[in-house]
Amino acid sequence: MTRAALPLCLLLPVIGCGQRPYDRDAPQISARYELKYKGECSAWLESSVTGFRYCSSPPFLVMPEQNVAAAPTFTSMTTGATDEAGLREHGEKVYGAICQTCHQADGKGLSGSFPPLAGSGSFYGAPENHARIVVHGLTGAIDVNGTAFNGVMPPQGGALSDYDIAAVTTFERTSWGNADGLVMPEQVASVR
Repeated sequence: MTRAALPLCLLLPVIGCGQRPYDRDAPQISARYELKYKGECSAWLESSVTGFRYCSSPPFLVMPEQNVAAAPTFTSMTTGATDEAGLREHGEKVYGAICQTCHQADGKGLSGSFPPLAGSGSFYGAPENHARIVVHGLTGAIDVNGTAFNGVMPPQGGALSDYDIAAVTTFERTSWGNADGLVMPEQVASVR
Protein backbone atom coordinates (compact mmCIF):
# COMPACT_ATOMS: atom_id res chain seq x y z
CA MET A 1 0.00 0.00 0.00
CA THR A 2 1.45 3.35 -0.98
CA ARG A 3 1.41 6.38 1.21
CA ALA A 4 -1.26 7.98 -1.00
CA ALA A 5 -3.46 4.91 -0.57
CA LEU A 6 -3.32 4.93 3.23
CA PRO A 7 -6.47 6.11 4.99
CA LEU A 8 -6.28 9.69 6.22
CA CYS A 9 -6.63 8.55 9.82
CA LEU A 10 -3.35 6.65 9.63
CA LEU A 11 -1.56 9.58 8.03
CA LEU A 12 -2.70 11.97 10.77
CA PRO A 13 -2.12 10.11 14.06
CA VAL A 14 -3.63 12.93 16.10
CA ILE A 15 -7.05 12.22 14.55
CA GLY A 16 -6.63 8.45 14.59
CA CYS A 17 -8.91 5.71 13.30
CA GLY A 18 -11.83 5.09 15.59
CA GLN A 19 -11.39 4.77 19.33
CA ARG A 20 -7.88 5.43 20.68
CA PRO A 21 -7.17 4.06 24.12
CA TYR A 22 -5.35 6.49 26.39
CA ASP A 23 -2.55 4.09 27.19
CA ARG A 24 -1.40 3.96 23.55
CA ASP A 25 -1.31 7.74 23.02
CA ALA A 26 1.97 9.33 22.13
CA PRO A 27 3.42 11.05 25.23
CA GLN A 28 3.00 14.43 23.56
CA ILE A 29 -0.72 13.85 23.07
CA SER A 30 -1.19 12.47 26.57
CA ALA A 31 0.49 15.56 27.98
CA ARG A 32 -2.11 17.75 26.27
CA TYR A 33 -4.92 15.71 27.79
CA GLU A 34 -3.62 15.38 31.34
CA LEU A 35 -7.10 15.94 32.76
CA LYS A 36 -8.59 12.89 31.03
CA TYR A 37 -11.20 11.15 33.13
CA LYS A 38 -9.85 7.75 34.16
CA GLY A 39 -12.36 6.66 36.78
CA GLU A 40 -15.56 4.67 36.72
CA CYS A 41 -18.07 5.90 34.15
CA SER A 42 -21.64 4.98 33.34
CA ALA A 43 -21.78 6.57 29.85
CA TRP A 44 -19.00 7.38 27.36
CA LEU A 45 -18.90 9.69 24.34
CA GLU A 46 -16.32 9.57 21.58
CA SER A 47 -14.81 12.71 20.08
CA SER A 48 -14.90 12.76 16.28
CA VAL A 49 -11.92 15.13 16.32
CA THR A 50 -9.50 13.35 18.63
CA GLY A 51 -10.89 9.85 18.67
CA PHE A 52 -10.73 9.89 22.46
CA ARG A 53 -13.54 8.55 24.61
CA TYR A 54 -14.86 11.00 27.19
CA CYS A 55 -16.93 10.20 30.21
CA SER A 56 -20.28 11.94 29.89
CA SER A 57 -21.77 10.61 33.11
CA PRO A 58 -19.40 9.88 35.97
CA PRO A 59 -20.91 8.37 39.09
CA PHE A 60 -22.51 10.89 41.43
CA LEU A 61 -20.30 11.90 44.29
CA VAL A 62 -21.79 12.39 47.71
CA MET A 63 -20.45 15.57 49.23
CA PRO A 64 -19.10 15.21 52.76
CA GLU A 65 -21.16 16.84 55.46
CA GLN A 66 -20.13 20.40 56.07
CA ASN A 67 -19.77 21.94 59.48
CA VAL A 68 -23.01 23.90 59.48
CA ALA A 69 -24.04 25.36 62.79
CA ALA A 70 -27.06 23.59 64.17
CA ALA A 71 -30.20 25.64 64.58
CA PRO A 72 -30.52 26.85 68.15
CA THR A 73 -32.79 24.76 70.29
CA PHE A 74 -34.51 25.30 73.59
CA THR A 75 -36.37 23.18 76.06
CA SER A 76 -39.91 24.35 76.63
CA MET A 77 -40.57 25.27 80.23
CA THR A 78 -43.92 25.65 81.94
CA THR A 79 -42.42 27.37 84.98
CA GLY A 80 -39.21 29.16 85.81
CA ALA A 81 -37.73 32.29 87.28
CA THR A 82 -39.93 35.35 86.76
CA ASP A 83 -37.34 38.00 87.50
CA GLU A 84 -35.93 39.90 84.52
CA ALA A 85 -32.69 37.89 84.36
CA GLY A 86 -34.48 34.53 84.45
CA LEU A 87 -37.07 35.51 81.85
CA ARG A 88 -34.42 37.03 79.56
CA GLU A 89 -32.17 33.98 79.78
CA HIS A 90 -34.92 31.58 78.72
CA GLY A 91 -36.42 34.12 76.32
CA GLU A 92 -33.15 34.49 74.45
CA LYS A 93 -33.12 30.72 73.78
CA VAL A 94 -36.72 30.78 72.57
CA TYR A 95 -36.02 33.82 70.38
CA GLY A 96 -32.96 32.17 68.81
CA ALA A 97 -34.90 29.01 67.97
CA ILE A 98 -38.26 30.50 66.91
CA CYS A 99 -38.19 34.23 66.17
CA GLN A 100 -34.69 35.07 64.97
CA THR A 101 -35.13 33.65 61.46
CA CYS A 102 -37.61 36.39 60.57
CA HIS A 103 -36.88 39.20 63.02
CA GLN A 104 -33.07 38.68 62.84
CA ALA A 105 -30.52 38.42 65.64
CA ASP A 106 -30.38 42.21 66.02
CA GLY A 107 -34.20 42.54 66.20
CA LYS A 108 -34.25 44.81 63.14
CA GLY A 109 -36.31 42.46 60.96
CA LEU A 110 -36.02 42.36 57.17
CA SER A 111 -37.04 45.48 55.32
CA GLY A 112 -40.29 44.98 53.47
CA SER A 113 -40.75 41.44 54.77
CA PHE A 114 -40.56 41.15 58.55
CA PRO A 115 -41.06 44.06 60.95
CA PRO A 116 -38.44 45.08 63.48
CA LEU A 117 -38.84 44.41 67.16
CA ALA A 118 -36.08 46.84 68.08
CA GLY A 119 -37.66 50.21 68.85
CA SER A 120 -41.18 48.92 68.20
CA GLY A 121 -42.73 49.28 71.65
CA SER A 122 -45.34 51.66 70.29
CA PHE A 123 -46.54 48.88 67.97
CA TYR A 124 -46.64 45.86 70.29
CA GLY A 125 -47.71 48.02 73.26
CA ALA A 126 -48.87 46.60 76.58
CA PRO A 127 -47.61 43.20 77.78
CA GLU A 128 -50.98 41.54 77.08
CA ASN A 129 -51.05 42.89 73.51
CA HIS A 130 -47.50 41.70 72.84
CA ALA A 131 -48.39 38.26 74.24
CA ARG A 132 -51.58 38.20 72.13
CA ILE A 133 -49.54 38.76 68.93
CA VAL A 134 -47.27 35.82 69.77
CA VAL A 135 -50.08 33.51 70.94
CA HIS A 136 -52.53 34.15 68.07
CA GLY A 137 -50.19 35.36 65.31
CA LEU A 138 -50.78 38.32 63.05
CA THR A 139 -52.07 38.58 59.49
CA GLY A 140 -52.56 41.50 57.15
CA ALA A 141 -51.29 45.02 56.71
CA ILE A 142 -49.56 46.67 59.66
CA ASP A 143 -47.50 49.83 60.13
CA VAL A 144 -44.42 49.55 62.32
CA ASN A 145 -42.42 52.72 62.89
CA GLY A 146 -43.78 54.28 59.70
CA THR A 147 -43.04 51.27 57.46
CA ALA A 148 -45.83 49.15 55.99
CA PHE A 149 -45.73 45.36 56.25
CA ASN A 150 -48.28 42.91 54.93
CA GLY A 151 -47.47 39.34 55.85
CA VAL A 152 -48.27 36.51 58.18
CA MET A 153 -46.80 35.74 61.56
CA PRO A 154 -47.89 32.22 62.50
CA PRO A 155 -49.48 31.73 65.92
CA GLN A 156 -47.13 30.23 68.50
CA GLY A 157 -49.70 29.58 71.24
CA GLY A 158 -49.96 25.88 70.45
CA ALA A 159 -46.21 25.28 70.45
CA LEU A 160 -45.08 27.49 73.32
CA SER A 161 -46.12 27.49 76.98
CA ASP A 162 -47.25 30.60 78.82
CA TYR A 163 -43.81 30.74 80.43
CA ASP A 164 -42.03 30.42 77.04
CA ILE A 165 -44.07 33.29 75.62
CA ALA A 166 -43.61 35.45 78.74
CA ALA A 167 -39.86 34.84 78.49
CA VAL A 168 -39.50 35.56 74.78
CA THR A 169 -41.64 38.69 74.88
CA THR A 170 -39.69 39.90 77.92
CA PHE A 171 -36.48 39.29 75.98
CA GLU A 172 -37.85 41.31 73.03
CA ARG A 173 -39.12 44.12 75.27
CA THR A 174 -35.75 44.48 77.06
CA SER A 175 -33.28 43.97 74.18
CA TRP A 176 -31.81 46.15 71.40
CA GLY A 177 -32.41 49.34 73.37
CA ASN A 178 -36.02 48.50 74.23
CA ALA A 179 -37.09 49.26 77.79
CA ASP A 180 -40.73 48.17 77.68
CA GLY A 181 -40.91 46.02 80.82
CA LEU A 182 -41.58 42.40 81.65
CA VAL A 183 -44.36 40.01 80.63
CA MET A 184 -45.57 37.53 83.22
CA PRO A 185 -46.97 34.05 82.45
CA GLU A 186 -50.33 35.08 83.97
CA GLN A 187 -50.59 37.89 81.41
CA VAL A 188 -50.01 35.39 78.60
CA ALA A 189 -52.63 33.03 80.06
CA SER A 190 -55.18 35.87 80.12
CA VAL A 191 -55.02 36.29 76.30
CA ARG A 192 -55.20 32.62 75.26
